Amino acid sequence: GLLLSATIGARAAMPPQAKNGAASTPALTKSVGDLTAEEEDAFVKVAEATLERVCVACHPFENIIKNRRTMPDWDAQVTQMAMRGAPGTENDFTLAKKYLTRYYGIIHVNSATAEELSAVLGLSSKTAAAVVEYRKANGKFTDLASLLKVEGVDKAKLEENADALRFD
Repeated sequence: GLLLSATIGARAAMPPQAKNGAASTPALTKSVGDLTAEEEDAFVKVAEATLERVCVACHPFENIIKNRRTMPDWDAQVTQMAMRGAPGTENDFTLAKKYLTRYYGIIHVNSATAEELSAVLGLSSKTAAAVVEYRKANGKFTDLASLLKVEGVDKAKLEENADALRFD
């Protein structure tokens, strides 16, 4: 009872963001590709601090990111770490998955959903949906040049994420 009272008292004294992990960050409610530049900067800052607190205590950051992974693979990896006792809230783990997927993800362009394209490449939901529709109408993409034919695709964004693209 005393421990419960102390925990409740301590949580009541915390700022809202500390109580809920990163609950106030738009990245928990928006697709990463739909964030404004300011929101994405805030997302990166909060996510990196979260990774430092939750993951880096046990693993050097270089070990965490040495292999790019698909969105489902990052989900499974972070879920496994949470089950092993990584110190974090559900929001922390959600934020970590989104960050790792966005900046250290890989995408199989010819089978990815719009959600996956947005999550890994930072495309807006509208542009990611256009990529999927273009693929359905015109067939598989063979390379970056063929992907750039989709109206609205940001060439610079794709070029900065070239390591994430898989055309198999």
